[in-house]
Amino acid sequence: MFARSSNFPAIGVAKVVLFFGMVCFASAACCAQDSVPLHSVQCVVVGVRSPQHAHEADLLLRALPGVVMSRTDHNTRNVLIHVRGDQPLEPQQVNALLSPLDMNVRCWHRTPLGTVPFRHLDPRTCDPLTPER
Repeated sequence: MFARSSNFPAIGVAKVVLFFGMVCFASAACCAQDSVPLHSVQCVVVGVRSPQHAHEADLLLRALPGVVMSRTDHNTRNVLIHVRGDQPLEPQQVNALLSPLDMNVRCWHRTPLGTVPFRHLDPRTCDPLTPER
């Protein structure tokens, strides 16, 4: 029926269709969005000593329920967390989690994701008593 090219392995058409169907199904399931919007939490971390120390904090933060992404920057002392909007996440909870690493957070700001542009918080001017926005 069709001549086989010497560069194309002899794979059945059904196997190829099955493979691409599985890839499409997996990518659709992986990328499906919940109806719950994400929130962005930005704060300043005190006590981070190195990039590895910041990574340890991220590993703990990412294990929290509802946390989708966490990034702790050693240089700017800023933490960015994306969390499900229906998931409570409070600074006291994060401070308790980070206390074994001798870290704590201050200047806690939680907003719906995308409503305000990301700007670094300055740790030198960040008041520890700044209320949540």
